Amino acid sequence: MASIPIPRRYRTIVYIPSRSDGTMLEVCLSIPTSTSSQPQVYTGVVIAHPYGPLGGSYNNNVVGALLQWFETSSLSAPITLSTKKSKKGATGKRNSTGARKGSLDQDTGNAGTAASPTSAKSAGGGAQAESLACIICAFNFRGCGKSKGKTSWFGEAEREDYQTVVDFLQSGSRTGTSTSHLNNIPEQRDSGTGSPASNRAVFDETGREIDPPRLPFLSRFILSGFSYGGMVASSIPPPLRNPADPASAHLPTTYIMISYPAGVAWFLTSGAQSGFYKRARAILQGEQQPSGDATAAAKNDTETTTATETDTDAGDTQSKKSTIEAYFITGADDQFTSPKTLLNWLKTNAGLNPPNTLTGGSWALTRPDGAIHVDVVKGVDHFWLDREQELVDRLQAWWSDTHSV
Repeated sequence: MASIPIPRRYRTIVYIPSRSDGTMLEVCLSIPTSTSSQPQVYTGVVIAHPYGPLGGSYNNNVVGALLQWFETSSLSAPITLSTKKSKKGATGKRNSTGARKGSLDQDTGNAGTAASPTSAKSAGGGAQAESLACIICAFNFRGCGKSKGKTSWFGEAEREDYQTVVDFLQSGSRTGTSTSHLNNIPEQRDSGTGSPASNRAVFDETGREIDPPRLPFLSRFILSGFSYGGMVASSIPPPLRNPADPASAHLPTTYIMISYPAGVAWFLTSGAQSGFYKRARAILQGEQQPSGDATAAAKNDTETTTATETDTDAGDTQSKKSTIEAYFITGADDQFTSPKTLLNWLKTNAGLNPPNTLTGGSWALTRPDGAIHVDVVKGVDHFWLDREQELVDRLQAWWSDTHSV
């Protein structure tokens, strides 16, 4: 008799209260069920959807493609995050933010030839890649799907919704010990901080409180979003290594922004986009306090030893490399944000300086330190309908190139 295969992942729908006002949020949680004898880095992944009043929810085609990609791809990453400058990139001029001007590489639509950030292969020092085991949350903002409440005018409530999901994923990190496998996770202990993340109330669809899932200690995060969801994600600070300590350093964090709505953010936030941009700028240029708490100021420049490198460029004012990286991908025919508009936004908020002239077709641009990368794809509009596979193929190509050893 043939054996029944054991599913590699377990999906379930749970409901968690938003930390701002208790609004119940619908969350699709995807957890790996298989164990491995190889070392694994447990990684928290959050996926956010487009603007709710225009039909956005986690049932969106791009959100679904991202969720499936994170579930099925064999992702790996070096112990040290790849943000080391290449020798070639180190010769560029600096702008006022300290970031050097980017270089442009064009291609004919082949994802494999897109310009890539400085590869982890250049990190040296015997860096070793480890497999990522992704704990994934795709969720509905308030007023979307089966989440309660309604969409806010200015987007601040949605920021709290996103942060609530990050806190939920980090609940396993409050044990203070890392684990090798999901079936060998120590019991959770309340941190005693009284913070929203320490209140791990979880509910089912009927509103009945249920036992919270036992989540592992997370060593890194991927914060992602499509359209409006990407705008919200870009304003979320990188999670802390120790959630109970506001002064602790942040975890290595990757931001993935699909069809970033820089051209219509004013509409999506009723004119309050400047607050989102200020937060995104602090994150993308390495100026943020990891927790947003004033008590973190003393450790603003301190990074974890396994996720940073010493900067050997004598002209650099930073003594440690950032553990933050961001990947932007957009269609050349985006109806709401042209590539030029996005590049102007990245110039202002990410220190990415594009050339004066840009030609048509597919092309890519990378900040010389490798931390910020943008792909523009020919023939694709804002919605990626029937182009989802190309989207994840390009994402896979970028990830493989920048996170290999």
